[in-house]
Amino acid sequence: FFTLLDQGEIAELEAAVEIAPEKREAQKRLAQEVTRVVHGDYELRKAIQASQVLFGGEIADLSAQDVLDIFAEVPSSDMPKTSFEGAGLPIVDAVIASGFAPSKGAARRLIEGGGIYVNNRRVADVSAMIGLSSLIDGRYLVLRKGAREYHLVRAV
Repeated sequence: FFTLLDQGEIAELEAAVEIAPEKREAQKRLAQEVTRVVHGDYELRKAIQASQVLFGGEIADLSAQDVLDIFAEVPSSDMPKTSFEGAGLPIVDAVIASGFAPSKGAARRLIEGGGIYVNNRRVADVSAMIGLSSLIDGRYLVLRKGAREYHLVRAV
């Protein structure tokens, strides 16, 4: 087979697959190598960062441009930045505005059930408020419902 990996790395990947096939180490490495060859190191780093974030990684440390790149294809909406000032925006209102719930009751149930995240951090308190400090780069907020449903809020 054609590969740029040396025999030692291939042997390590084979051993990793034998020990823990569910971790998919060889598949991940193959995806990385194909991405590197086709798109280059910079795009590989961006792809790794995006996959980490989309699978529950830290969002707060991202730049505004990273947020826009990673969440370019998710539903989004604008909210007045003033909504986040003072006491902040009630989480229940944010859940409704994002379209994740049709009513306050449904929003409360989602939150109480552990299904709502702000910047990939679970919100368990239905009375939680989202303040300016939660905005990424002072402009963006990422809401998530469950494991895969995202919504990007732009504070304008």
